[in-house]
Amino acid sequence: MKHKLNKTIVLVGMMGSGKTVIGRGLAKKLNAKFIDLDQEIVKAANLEITEIFATFGEDFFREKESKILERLIFGPQIVLASGGGAFISEKNQYLILDNTISIWLKSDPKLLWDRLQNKKNRPLLNNCDNFSEFEKIYKLREKSYNRADLCVSNEHILSIDKMIEKTFDYYSNFVDVNLKGIRL
Repeated sequence: MKHKLNKTIVLVGMMGSGKTVIGRGLAKKLNAKFIDLDQEIVKAANLEITEIFATFGEDFFREKESKILERLIFGPQIVLASGGGAFISEKNQYLILDNTISIWLKSDPKLLWDRLQNKKNRPLLNNCDNFSEFEKIYKLREKSYNRADLCVSNEHILSIDKMIEKTFDYYSNFVDVNLKGIRL
């Protein structure tokens, strides 16, 4: 069944979980606009995220993130890739849960660590020297991510195309059920 996007979709999850690439593919399947929240912050600040963190700190970044997130949620319906920490804020969580369809892209923390451990453009990783530190952050955030409307797990290390298809299928089933008045 072809679905028209009647509510913004927000992808949540840890950095490296594929929110941007899966979001682009999902938006294409839904014939919707895709926006990456982190890129919107970069555009607004005219600085890279690492520069924002280094110059103004995380609190400043989170404040700007919340303002831009709210503007995007109450704008035209889109597929939105949130930053890894956006859904951790209680304010952002309620904003997303009350006004969008949220999808947690869940990946094994070891897989994420393998993808990310040498990346220098992730401020969170500046404080992670090893997998156990990263895993602690993952476990703290997992409690928040678990509140999302849907969870699409990449437990079998699916290809990007298969993850896009799986995410689309989960979304389609969720919409079909909710259109019939049944709440999951």
